[in-house]
Amino acid sequence: MIHLKEIRMPKVAILSQACKGVDDCGICAYVCPQQLFEACKEMNDAGYYPPEISNPEECTGCLNCMICCPDYAIVVEKEEEGPTNKQEDHDAAK
Repeated sequence: MIHLKEIRMPKVAILSQACKGVDDCGICAYVCPQQLFEACKEMNDAGYYPPEISNPEECTGCLNCMICCPDYAIVVEKEEEGPTNKQEDHDAAK
């Protein structure tokens, strides 16, 4: 019997109103190993251009952006699906 956990793509949420923007801060863009952060085209209420993720499917979920953000404006959630039993799935298919 084999028990595995399926890992899904991480979700990155940017709290744009708390962000000082890519141009004035940009730490998220600097620490992202995949270089996924770029300036948004819309300004937040404070006059900054917060980041947006260019290719969310390429996010590795390393958490660098969330850990290094001085404004706590980034949240990364790694979703895990419960344990699966691949042997039972295989047996059920017979």
